[in-house]
Amino acid sequence: MSKIKDALEKARRMRGTATPFLLIEDEPGVKNNASPQAAKTKKIINYSPDAIIRHNVFTLAAGHNEINELFKLFKTQILTKTQIAGDRTILITSCIDGEGKTFTAINLAIMFAREVDQTVLLVDVNLKHPSITRVLGIQTHEGLTDYLLHSKPLTDLLIRPGIDKLSLLPAGNAIEHSSEMLGSLKMQDLIAEMKGRYQDRYIFFDGPSILTSVDTLVLSKYVDKTLLVVESGKVSPEQLSEAINLIGEDKILGTILNKGNPV
Repeated sequence: MSKIKDALEKARRMRGTATPFLLIEDEPGVKNNASPQAAKTKKIINYSPDAIIRHNVFTLAAGHNEINELFKLFKTQILTKTQIAGDRTILITSCIDGEGKTFTAINLAIMFAREVDQTVLLVDVNLKHPSITRVLGIQTHEGLTDYLLHSKPLTDLLIRPGIDKLSLLPAGNAIEHSSEMLGSLKMQDLIAEMKGRYQDRYIFFDGPSILTSVDTLVLSKYVDKTLLVVESGKVSPEQLSEAINLIGEDKILGTILNKGNPV
């Protein structure tokens, strides 16, 4: 539990800044890699420049900025911890709502797409309260729920948002019985297929917060690793400890301590 205390102590010291940082411990084990295949996305809906400015998508900004450089650091740390093990499916969550998990998921996916040889798929699995398309200013009502409920082909649902090497699978229309859908055999098979078919692709899942939704607990069992976003000064040691215990320390890729990005 010492790493939790250390993280919170460092977060308290950083309350006066807007700087997030990443803590990653424990070497992952080695797994067999699947053979790579190419993916095709047909729909092109470009992101809105106004939306990405409004929602602080710093990794699409021209030139260098502090947050951009920090996400480059996160990318390097995550690559170091995942490449040998073949971990490619990463769930991004937080303890409670409003800690910046969607902000982190979008900026991290963009940084990987811009800086890494692999392609990237960003999946919105917050089926009750989807937000990725809103943040990017993309107008669509179709997504993962259409695949799970109506067996619509993924090739009709995947979007190219105008960012090279990045594909997006929106959540679709919000649904209430989300835990049943995300825990279904169909969803489990989809995650396994995503991982097994596309060795050259990182897949980031933007999920609900772990302490407010059972959905994330369900999903965490089927992905390789979970990245936990914690807003400095907002989460108690008890809440952080509970979140880590629910997910399991062996499944935690790292903790990003964030300040001031409530998306």
